[in-house]
Amino acid sequence: MSGLYEGDLIRPLGLVTLYFAYAEAEIDMLIDTLPSIDPYDNKKRQWNVGRKLIYAQKLTKQMHSESLIGLNEILNEAKMHFERRNVVIHSCIFAGGRMVSNRKNAPNQQISASELNQLAESIWACKEQINMYRCRHIPPLLAESENAN
Repeated sequence: MSGLYEGDLIRPLGLVTLYFAYAEAEIDMLIDTLPSIDPYDNKKRQWNVGRKLIYAQKLTKQMHSESLIGLNEILNEAKMHFERRNVVIHSCIFAGGRMVSNRKNAPNQQISASELNQLAESIWACKEQINMYRCRHIPPLLAESENAN
């Protein structure tokens, strides 16, 4: 991180927000790609991201392919990152990185600019891996499935 932003929590918090939005969009595209009896309509797109991740895992498991085991692990990792993001986003962050939760009886925490950057980079890496599965692994499985029918 550049010395120019040392101690500045605004820029890394913006990266967290931006990268998590990209990750959620990738999850939406993954669900759109996976075979399902029910279409992924606007109502489902309004689900919270936790529910979307569970749904994506359900759909990948229904494909019964060992090549997607890694995708389920990545989706589990994404869940953990989204949970951490929720703690950060639903807290007030004060000078020095003091985080005060808006939830009653939750302990105060500390967060640094580098921790926010790490959180943003972690979800970006998950997003890229989900994209790789969506673009490289799933299409051949879908083609195999169509050829079998």
